[in-house]
Order: sequence, then structure tokens, then C-alpha cells
Amino acid sequence: MLKIHLIRTYYPHWCQYSGIHQFVKYLDTQQYQVDIWRASDNHDDFPLKNLAIRYGLHTLVQMQGMKWYKLSDLMAEWKAFQKFRTHSVDIIHYLDGEHTAQFLPLLFKLPKRKRPKMIATYHQPPELLDSLLAKEVIPHLDAITVVSPQQVSYFSQLTEPHKIHSILHGIDINYFKPDNSLKENGKFKCLTVGRYLRDFEVLRQVAEKLENYENIEFHVVSSVATEVENLANVTVYRDIDDASLLTLYQQSNTLFLPLINSTANNALLEGIACGLPVITTRLPSVQDYLSDQAAFFIPKNDPEQFVEAILNLANHSQLCQTMGESARNRAKELDWQLIVSQYEKVYSKVVETDGD
Repeated sequence: MLKIHLIRTYYPHWCQYSGIHQFVKYLDTQQYQVDIWRASDNHDDFPLKNLAIRYGLHTLVQMQGMKWYKLSDLMAEWKAFQKFRTHSVDIIHYLDGEHTAQFLPLLFKLPKRKRPKMIATYHQPPELLDSLLAKEVIPHLDAITVVSPQQVSYFSQLTEPHKIHSILHGIDINYFKPDNSLKENGKFKCLTVGRYLRDFEVLRQVAEKLENYENIEFHVVSSVATEVENLANVTVYRDIDDASLLTLYQQSNTLFLPLINSTANNALLEGIACGLPVITTRLPSVQDYLSDQAAFFIPKNDPEQFVEAILNLANHSQLCQTMGESARNRAKELDWQLIVSQYEKVYSKVVETDGD
């Protein structure tokens, strides 16, 4: 049985059924024993509370350029090192490589050292990775997984291509599922979820252009939505529970997701699993997850084309239904129960590879 120590970053706003870590639920328990260290996205896990020490140490650990690396990430690596020293660990898997994979891979680069294999998963678009990675770490990882094929060429410049594995993000289709009985007749609800890399300025422009259409509403789930919260046809939700989020997906008629950039996207996956046709930005990474049968892809976030797409769906219920069915079918192809085998293959491959 392979013993895997998995390090993940904890995001309080995530739904209980969302996130890359969901695949662990579906690993074969006869072959894999997994323990998970959950690192806070702040300094709270660090035991010393002296502010001067914290500030100095935080500055020091960020000198390699990993601006998202916090003292909680330092503790996560320290705990992984302790676990390696005191227990049998076959694999250490950094689920959020941009946050946590910094010191331990460099420590274990020493030759002939018996050590666990190291894997890191990376989520960010290639355009952002230079500002988030310590590049010298990458060659010392035994495997890298990415959530979009668009990331592969970036990492191919830093390590051997055979170490890089593109695994699309999955979704829990048994939790996120349609319920057409919750839809409200006469209303066309456009749902936007999230904040990171969303184009809220374009969202505002589109909502303003449609403010005279009484049957079209915009519902936005976001911690911060100052650009749109004062518009009459926009309702903003903050700090809602999982059941309320699911209900919003099921009540809505389309997922409206103008993006600045993207790789995988939780909201996109949750929306299509709930059978929503998608109106989003034309990005290669998004098109890896979705076809024209389930989405309108708008180039360069053109507000006029977004408006046209919304009106098209609002005025053609059969089109909306057909695209929603295609979206749901695509989500079924991304069911975690199908995706998990790709992670199992990566785990098997790295332990079969000879070490230093």
C-alpha cells in the first residue's frame, strides 16, 4: 500500500464539495493510504506569535519569489519533513504548488538520499507563474500535474517533459446536479460565482445594458463585488452556505462567467454539472473543458456580444435546454470517479521510477 502525505491550502469560501482535493475521496483505499495536512492561507499555523519575528521570517522565506508562500506553508513543509523522519511515507503531494512547494524538494535533491517521491500540482495560468514560483524547485520534483494543457509548455522549459501530466479538474456530479423544479417561470437568471480572475467591469457593463429587461436578473456570489452591488438588476450574495449555493445554481438559467484568465475553474465545473449553459470568455484553457455545444465563447470580453448571447438564451428556451444538457454531459465526463484513475497512474509511475 502506498502511503501519501498530501498538503493542501485551505480556502474557507470553498464549498465542501469543491476543490482539487476532492479526488482523494475516490482513491482506491486498498492501494493508497492518504493523510492530509491543511495549510491556512495566512500565517495562523505558525506557532510563534511575535509580530517582529513573523515579519522577518516571512520576508526571508519569500526571497525566492514565491509571493503566496506564507508561514503556514512553512509549517506544512516542516510537518512533512517530520513525517518523513518518523514515519514511512512514499509520496509527498503538494496540491497547491504555487503556495507550498519551496524548501523540501531542494532539501531532498541530495544524491543517494532515501526519500519520498515529490509531486506538485499547479493551477495558475502560464502568464502568472513567473511571479509565483521558485523555478529552481521544479527540476527536483518527481512529477508535476497541471489542470490545463495550456500549462504544459511552461513547465517543459523547466524540467523533463515526461514528468509533466495534464489532468483536467473533476467535479462531484452527484452533489452538483440539475433540479429544474427550482427554476422560476418568467425570469431568466444569470449566475456569476467567484472573484479571482473575473472581469467585474465587463459584468457591470453587461448588466447596465440589460437593466431595462425586467425578466433578466444577475445573481453574483462573491466576497467582493463593489463594481455591481449598486445595480438594480444585480443581487449579490456573500458568505452563503453550501446548500444555498447549490440552490442558486439550480435556480439559474445560465452561468455568466466573464474572465480575465483561467486554467481550471470551480464555478465553471459546478455550473455545468448543474446543467447550466455557459456564457464566458474565449480562452483556450476554458475550451479544454467545454465545447461550443454547451457554451458561448466571447472573444476579448466584448460586452455587446455578451448581451447578444444572454438575449439569445433568454429568448430561446429550447436552445437553453439543449446547451444545458450538453453541459451536464460534459460534466459527467469530468466526474471525479473517472478522473481519479489518472492520479493513481501518476502515483504508481513515480514510485516505480528509480531514485537518486
